[in-house]
Amino acid sequence: MVQVSKRKFTAAALGAAMAISLGLGACGGSSDEPSDTKIDDNAASIDATETTTTEVAPEQTTTTVAAAPTGLPDQQDVVLKFYDAWFADDRVTAATVADQMAIDNMWKTPRGDYHAYNKCSTGEFDTSGCLYRGNLGTIQFDLEKRGDNWVVAGAMFSDPSSGG
Repeated sequence: MVQVSKRKFTAAALGAAMAISLGLGACGGSSDEPSDTKIDDNAASIDATETTTTEVAPEQTTTTVAAAPTGLPDQQDVVLKFYDAWFADDRVTAATVADQMAIDNMWKTPRGDYHAYNKCSTGEFDTSGCLYRGNLGTIQFDLEKRGDNWVVAGAMFSDPSSGG
């Protein structure tokens, strides 16, 4: 016994029914006369549409944001802690008192011994600056007052041999 899929059989049956209907209609008298051919309500039908739904979960991304630095109440102390962290190559400690941009710039500074040159500026407008000098050049620290604490917002190395 040959098995034919239900869909193929249904399509063939419908096609045959339509051909017979059209053929008989062409053989009849006038087009105003009712046709003797009737299609039973149980006639085969085709469901030509097939719908597939696939649900895709949205892509999840994880963003890690470093905690904001807390800083210290004293300008000199915050710069010293930042400098000591740099000297020890300790970015984790540096991040407690400095912004990421200051850390990135400081880590570009040539290794060497630098010392506080004078004192930090007064900080009367909630900003301040401190200088550290050494044989290799000068490091300028820019500070911002955030709440009750000072944070290193920027660091820049100036090499005297480059004119900067």
